[in-house]
Amino acid sequence: MLGVSHATSGAALGLAVAGLAPQAVGTAPTAGTILTFAGVTAGAALLPDLDHPSSTASRRFSWASWLAAHAVRPLSALVFRLTRGPRDTGRGTHRGLTHTLAGALFLAAGVGLASARWGTPVTAGVLFVCLALAIKGLDGLVPGPPSLVIAAGLTWLAEEQLPGGTAGTAGWLGLAIGLGMLVHSLGDAVTESGAPLLWPLPIRGRHWYPIGSPRPLRFRAGGRVEALLIAPLLTLGTLALAVYVVPGALDVLLDLRARLVAGG
Repeated sequence: MLGVSHATSGAALGLAVAGLAPQAVGTAPTAGTILTFAGVTAGAALLPDLDHPSSTASRRFSWASWLAAHAVRPLSALVFRLTRGPRDTGRGTHRGLTHTLAGALFLAAGVGLASARWGTPVTAGVLFVCLALAIKGLDGLVPGPPSLVIAAGLTWLAEEQLPGGTAGTAGWLGLAIGLGMLVHSLGDAVTESGAPLLWPLPIRGRHWYPIGSPRPLRFRAGGRVEALLIAPLLTLGTLALAVYVVPGALDVLLDLRARLVAGG
């Protein structure tokens, strides 16, 4: 899928989980918690493509991205060789380990433990990285200053200016990472190639079986269906969810509209 589709699907899922789940148990989430969680899921939805040398995740942070990608690809290939079934094909270097449920759970657990141990520095750092990835994935929609500059500004805004800040997300940071990675793989599963979500379970002689939707419903990644239908719908859905679940978002929009009308 396109970067914009991955980023907006991650953001939409993050908004829904952080905005609606607490209300189901009688808790009112803050704007800071919801937007931090959604920002992390949006960026984490691009992380699985660290196994692709030309992806946003592999190129966004210069040498750091290069090192991460060149660690992920050989590791994924090694795990593929060690666990491949009799009917598995390919090398496992793309849509491999990072596109599995097990891979998402592993990284989610690591980030969750780190945030529980070190708190705000980890939360802010993860938010900055994820926002930079998400904004870079939205390049077609958000032209302008470099994504690193925007991400730094938004991270400061979330920490210092939004009600509740980022503190409410610390205990759930791993969940945000895991959900973002999972929604990426689910998005890839509805394209032509599928994704090995259930590795290492054996399915039809394959441990890396590409899970996917029924073939008539699959579409080509980056094709006309995604560019003209899927990506716009995800973008609109994300904006609608943000207005619905983020406290004060509707008031901000109405105030902005009033200012524009008055200025016009």
